[in-house]
Amino acid sequence: MKKALLLLVCLTVVLSANIFADSMKVKTTYGDWKITSTMLSQTDLLAGMTKANIYAPQSGTMVYEFKAKYIDGLADGKGGFGIHVFVDKPSTGKAWGEGESYLLWVNYDENPVSDSTPKGLSAQIYKSESNSRMNLVQSVSLKSVEPMLAKYLGYTLPIKIVIDGKTGMAKVYDPFKANYYYKFPLSSDTPLEGNYIALRTNSMGVAFSQ
Repeated sequence: MKKALLLLVCLTVVLSANIFADSMKVKTTYGDWKITSTMLSQTDLLAGMTKANIYAPQSGTMVYEFKAKYIDGLADGKGGFGIHVFVDKPSTGKAWGEGESYLLWVNYDENPVSDSTPKGLSAQIYKSESNSRMNLVQSVSLKSVEPMLAKYLGYTLPIKIVIDGKTGMAKVYDPFKANYYYKFPLSSDTPLEGNYIALRTNSMGVAFSQ
């Protein structure tokens, strides 16, 4: 059994309403999820492909903000979490993909089995075409950031993502450099629109709140 790994993640998605206040907007599909008026947490440390679908219409420019704090763990040397954006029709059970959508993923794997997954800390973009089909679009090593993350393990780190649904351009802000961001094309299949976002984890416990 791996040691407890908990990321306390404050999630602010710039939408029209508090997505956690109305539990009817949140549908969990796999994993040990708990829902309150201000928090959504997944505590199964062994389950992969855990997911919570949240009704949140998206079009135009969207802003997704996280604050993440590392608490403990990764005894087995792997884990990850991320967010599906612009989801059209979410899965209703355990699934590899998530309808038509894009997954922004942060991964840690000390012994990856695939050459496409960098060793250690990395970031991936996946394009989901259905609940069973999802392909890797881009994978970037973040190993150079690991010493900085180790230094700030006891701190809450901000994560900010801005996606222009009209152009498909995305910005991911650097948590260590104020107002500095990495810009890249997420998709040329524009405009990007969707009715849901989906939070998911792999082999770790995560608490999400706004």
